[in-house]
Amino acid sequence: MSRDESNVALVRREDIPSMRTVVVDGVEHWLGHVKDFTKNEALVDFLPKDNRISMAWVRLEAGERLDEHIHPVDSMILMCEGGARTLGDVREAMNAGDILLVPQGRSHGFIGMPPNGFWGLSLQFDSRGLYEDIDDPWATFAPEPRAKGQGESSTAEQLFLKNEEYMERFDKHRLFALVRAGLLNKPEAKSRFLDCFQVWSNQFQKMVLARAMTVQHPDFEELAWCHLIEEIGHNRDLAKNRGDLQAIFDPVLESTAAWFPWKTSLISDAEKVVLIHLVVEASATFFYKHVQPAMAASEVKEHFDVHKVADDGHVEMGYALLRKLPLDNGRALFEIQRQGWAMLTTLMGRIADLVVHHSGQPSAAARQPDHSDADAALAV
Repeated sequence: MSRDESNVALVRREDIPSMRTVVVDGVEHWLGHVKDFTKNEALVDFLPKDNRISMAWVRLEAGERLDEHIHPVDSMILMCEGGARTLGDVREAMNAGDILLVPQGRSHGFIGMPPNGFWGLSLQFDSRGLYEDIDDPWATFAPEPRAKGQGESSTAEQLFLKNEEYMERFDKHRLFALVRAGLLNKPEAKSRFLDCFQVWSNQFQKMVLARAMTVQHPDFEELAWCHLIEEIGHNRDLAKNRGDLQAIFDPVLESTAAWFPWKTSLISDAEKVVLIHLVVEASATFFYKHVQPAMAASEVKEHFDVHKVADDGHVEMGYALLRKLPLDNGRALFEIQRQGWAMLTTLMGRIADLVVHHSGQPSAAARQPDHSDADAALAV
């Protein structure tokens, strides 16, 4: 049948089988998902047979890593959904709409960014697919990096890896399970939730201001003020859009939220970056991912829509700066990271308790034993 005689067909991404790993020189390497278009019969029939363009979906979850490698052909990677940190010759944040051009023989790789990793499209021109023949992949992976110092990677990389563990745990927080189970469906529960969230939003503003007012070193000043300018007044906008805002005082909620600006005023510039960007902003990516759908018809919809897409960039601000600077006091950085995640999980747990108890509708998720707060507090 000629193409003129065929019908319009929809090929869904899930219709293309995934390759998850590849063995190169006897070593198995993680690919995430690679969905080569040649593995789907409809796509094979439709694509032209001459002057081939090879295409494949590529996918990494948040925190998943495709190690640095090279190909014997030029490649183009289009970021379609989410974002990644690139590895190899270029180490930058890559977001939806960005295109990475990789000449043959040049090193590249990816780490999926929170909260959802990425989907990208890999293209090669006048070439077979890189993993079309899984027994003969066109990829050469870099050898394992040599250990630094006493067998450890850089402090920044260790912080990033540890942060992936904290983020994975935080993504499973019981507050988010309750929201997905319909906790905020009733107007009174949603109002109570937003009242509690306003307490945290106000203290977040104070934290950002405290960082800008107490920054010491010029290397950190630009980041502090850039972040402040992008965040200033969001708590006031949130409150102004509420017609039913009620002031709330709860000792646990107040003290955990107020800990962040207080702590920020006392710690070093590098610790501030870890606390604000690796912890608070990273946690926000998960918070807004889970809560934003429940706010779709509310008066604060715009606030949640904006932050669902903006906070990835605020996370990457911190990652980018920490990569560039020598980090001397690693122990202090890991400790503020641990404390920050412990305080945040406690704060979110308290919000969950206050909303559930106020609404009088405890769900099955609320009755399940929750270890997220304790786990984060004890993690080292």
